[in-house]
Amino acid sequence: MTRAKLQLAIITGMLGALSLQCSAPLGADGQLVGQPAPTFELRDLEGHRVSLDQLRGKIVMLDFWATWCGPCQISMPIMDRLQKEFSSDVVLLAINVMEPEETVREYVSRQNLRSKVLLDLEGNVGEEYGSDAIPMQVIIDRRGVVQRVNVGLGPRMEASLREEINRLRTN
Repeated sequence: MTRAKLQLAIITGMLGALSLQCSAPLGADGQLVGQPAPTFELRDLEGHRVSLDQLRGKIVMLDFWATWCGPCQISMPIMDRLQKEFSSDVVLLAINVMEPEETVREYVSRQNLRSKVLLDLEGNVGEEYGSDAIPMQVIIDRRGVVQRVNVGLGPRMEASLREEINRLRTN
């Protein structure tokens, strides 16, 4: 991720924290929705490699975030709730973008997060998914196709993610 993109992500995150009304599904332009999810392999906080390919056949929700992002801090408990509610049907991967492992480890411990945290140290996966602003959630169906992308934090974020997960669970 370039410096300009990182600066844009920071500014966008701050604006999102102030407005809290920017949750919107993407895909009308065909960017990711309806497309095969870009594959990746990242390391988790325990040092294990996790790849999207090994999760084929499961509903996967990616949550791109950073410790400095105010809206991300608000959305993390929501992601934990969804993970707990749908743990038998959905794999949630909280992908931290471009932060040192120790910073992420301390934050996760302090916040007592239960989500599986992956480290995108170079920002390559975030860039592949077009995460110029965070938080960003991507829901991938059992066939590996992107079904929904939410950017930012808004009053209907949790409800819209829950609705999409329930729709995919019944298909």
